[in-house]
Amino acid sequence: MGIDKLLGPTIQGLERLLDLSWRRGQAINANIANAETPQYRAVDLDFGRELDEAFGAKSSSLEKTSSLHQDIGGSSDAKLVSDLSGATKMDGNNVDLDLQMGRLAYNTLTYTRAAALTQKKLGGLSEKIRQLVA
Repeated sequence: MGIDKLLGPTIQGLERLLDLSWRRGQAINANIANAETPQYRAVDLDFGRELDEAFGAKSSSLEKTSSLHQDIGGSSDAKLVSDLSGATKMDGNNVDLDLQMGRLAYNTLTYTRAAALTQKKLGGLSEKIRQLVA
């Protein structure tokens, strides 16, 4: 039995959720850091689309036929999209600091819950292994 089969799709999904939450946190932090930067445009992750791709809902039939092609499969290299939720100020910046802080708090909660679920899942697996060995 391979380790992937033993861990199952739950761990893989949680791993992807952790990766995406981390990447989204980086994008939100960049937005907050640039809240006063003229012409800066806020960015975000299309979180739903990324999770759909991770679970194969929108699987691509693209094939890598050259070593020069970029690998677009399941990496933590999630695509950033423009975040147009904030009003554009006179200096061209559209970062809404209150909105970004709320998103950061929610994203932190998502990451923390995914980490706790991962820990619980691995703890259960560890217990099963101990029972098999004993």
